[in-house]
Amino acid sequence: MAQPSKVGPIFLTLFALPFLGGGLSFIYAQIVSSQNFKPTDLAVGVTIASFFVFVGGGLIFAAIKGYGLLKKLTALQEANPLSPWLWRADWASQRAESVSKKSYITACIAAAFCNLITLPLLFREIPVLLHNSDPRVLIVLGFSSFGAILTVYAVRATIRHERFGNTYFELDSLPFSPGRHVTGRIQLRFETQAAHGIDLRLSCIRRIVSGSGNNRSTSNVTLWQADKNVLSGAVAPGPLGRAIPVDFELPADGLLTDHNNPSDQILWLLHAQADVPGVDYSDDFELPVFRTADSPDPASDSSLQVSSSSSSFGFATAQSIDADSGEVAQPPRTKVVVSMHSGGTEFYFPALRTPGRALTLLVVSLIFSGAVYALIHNHVPVLFTAVFALSDLFVIFGFFHFAFGSMRIFVGNGEIQSRGGFLGFGALRRTPFSEIASVVPVGTMQQGGNSNNSIYAIRLLTKAGKKLTLADEISSRQEARWIVSQIESLAGLKTDTHVEVDLPLGVQAQPVQLRGAPGTVRVQTSGSSWVAFAVFGAMVLALFAWQGRWLFAGGGHSVRANSARVSSRAPTASSTKPVTPRVFSGPLTDADVDRVLALPAPEQAEELLERAIEHDARALEFFEQRVDGWTSHIHLTDRMRQLERRSQYSKDLRVRLANADISLALDGWQKNEQAADLLMQRAQTDPAYKSAALYFMGMLAGRGVAYDRIHKVLLDYARNDKDPTARQWAVEGLRFLGKDEVLDELFTSFTEDPSMTVRDRAGCNISDCGIFTRKQRMRIVPKLIDLAAKQSTSPQMRNWCFMTLREITDENIPGDAIAWNRWYADHGSEKMAEFERLEWWQVRGDE
Repeated sequence: MAQPSKVGPIFLTLFALPFLGGGLSFIYAQIVSSQNFKPTDLAVGVTIASFFVFVGGGLIFAAIKGYGLLKKLTALQEANPLSPWLWRADWASQRAESVSKKSYITACIAAAFCNLITLPLLFREIPVLLHNSDPRVLIVLGFSSFGAILTVYAVRATIRHERFGNTYFELDSLPFSPGRHVTGRIQLRFETQAAHGIDLRLSCIRRIVSGSGNNRSTSNVTLWQADKNVLSGAVAPGPLGRAIPVDFELPADGLLTDHNNPSDQILWLLHAQADVPGVDYSDDFELPVFRTADSPDPASDSSLQVSSSSSSFGFATAQSIDADSGEVAQPPRTKVVVSMHSGGTEFYFPALRTPGRALTLLVVSLIFSGAVYALIHNHVPVLFTAVFALSDLFVIFGFFHFAFGSMRIFVGNGEIQSRGGFLGFGALRRTPFSEIASVVPVGTMQQGGNSNNSIYAIRLLTKAGKKLTLADEISSRQEARWIVSQIESLAGLKTDTHVEVDLPLGVQAQPVQLRGAPGTVRVQTSGSSWVAFAVFGAMVLALFAWQGRWLFAGGGHSVRANSARVSSRAPTASSTKPVTPRVFSGPLTDADVDRVLALPAPEQAEELLERAIEHDARALEFFEQRVDGWTSHIHLTDRMRQLERRSQYSKDLRVRLANADISLALDGWQKNEQAADLLMQRAQTDPAYKSAALYFMGMLAGRGVAYDRIHKVLLDYARNDKDPTARQWAVEGLRFLGKDEVLDELFTSFTEDPSMTVRDRAGCNISDCGIFTRKQRMRIVPKLIDLAAKQSTSPQMRNWCFMTLREITDENIPGDAIAWNRWYADHGSEKMAEFERLEWWQVRGDE
């Protein structure tokens, strides 16, 4: 595994030097010329300069510290390539450090930085504005209040740390596996009494990062959750003073810890809190949940089900994996008031159910109102003032809804009645039991890192497809599920309390999980937020410096994981706009041919490729005739990007070859010997384009251009290059060559390459990627069975063997070498004969 690049830390240091040097120079100049300044002006100047010194020094320290952490992480990954739970120092020592272990340091630094900015305004500008009765003082006061708020938070965080110490969760086993128990102890100082015990919550969280730049936001989706309360008497002595026992049972179909995609991660978080005199106790720990060779088999192939209502106003609807979808126990403390009436039961949701959100909106509305007041009195342009005023009205409306909105649900007399609004005054809605399809709890995507503040609503779905929100602002997941179970019981509906989550457009309802490859997970190191920020900053700059290499580095490890283009122009997946596939009335006609040939080259390419994907033989014929003339005349539109992905794993090898043709045309490569020579040269001289050159060389050879020369070059890179990324993309290039000897070479990479990423991609290309017939792939089955039967084969490789066998044969046989050997002896020749009867281009594919 390659060592982390030094480019990032160097760039970050160079970026920080002007801040540090400029700040120090300004402080020196201020002190030397102090006799020319008033004391207050001197203090303000030094304070502002100190801010730049702290920024510059902090960035340099972050670069050095971050590089050191990356080196340690790389060493751990090299030492334990198949055991990602050993990649974190705390997990390796069978403990999970508190997520907020150093949060008090972060809070103090943030408070100091903020106050360095706000204090000069507070002591210099505000007196002047007050003296002149200037209404803009409200804006400055609101801005300055952030420093005070951060200071209070930093003081509380420091007190909490001093009171409870450097807490950690001691793991009884490493790692934890789905279907088994999470057991251990939270070690802490706890020299107080918790009258209501300690509340524990284990959650499976999907953390989604959406947007980009300044609009980048992080949201948490709770997929599974269980709560327990540990009585004070159960707290035992421990190394730090006290030990809180923890015992949860994980669902057998639970998702695994997954940091592979930084924008879509799966985390298992243990939250502990207790109401105690003074500053309350609150802690979070991330736990390692992985499957190992002796883990129980999941009950189903998918641990996350997609709701039958797949979308709603541009939102995908995902269903969580609650351990129990039946009856739910009533929480010990609920905010809903349940009462019996003649003919039914009423659920009353009082006002101010989420006081924290109401208070936040109150503060925001006051700041916005002050800003609007100042804008009006300073004769700012009307349009600008109107935008602020409209935003203020939305915030005020939200505050009144959270603070004074109440709701009632009545279940009885053959119908569900609901009414909600300001103080409960709203329209009455009636829904007969016979028209109800389901009643479900729905969770919101919470912003930020705290996953324990999720808010839930209760949604009714009618058989006609109409959705009604019966209640919202429910702060407890268990309470929402319990209310739904009661409503379902009273209405005679099937009991199902799975929690649904509305996901933004572009986010998959089912999170992508690994194909059983724990070695591909990238586990983040533990540490405080400022260390994480330092590592992130260094990595971002390193990525900019090595942009070409980053674009071609394989990120995913599933069979379809590397379906993204490797063009130097390829955008990220998040930038792709959804495009609706076109539906053609029939095969390509003579009139269609005349119309298509009159279109510009990009539109010709799109229509002919889309028709070819739909198995229009005549369109495929015209595509092959025209594609060489499109080189450098077509570009990667949103529709073309979609078509390229659809054609890459078609069940027609002719369409997969068309995919290679269009990829070459999009990147400006003609199918001739000169292009082969140029690609070989760029692979040697241009590190940023090396991966793409290897990939495109494979496409050329697959179309009959310089096959022998390219085959030799790709094989040399796949066997001998020191860079695993180059070996990976040489393996990707080999998949286009389509000959028996290449399958044998891919099998060698699958079994012998030191990189698990390269092995994974070689296995995928053997199973159903690339330009190989089903008869060719069937020839590898005995080798895979023998490999799985060897005692020296690792559990990971054995798991991949069985997965590849299933994908080659379409047989769902358990992961047992003896069972596969028996099947091959009885049915191997029969399966080969079946594949021989197929047309050469008929393969296993998506469409």
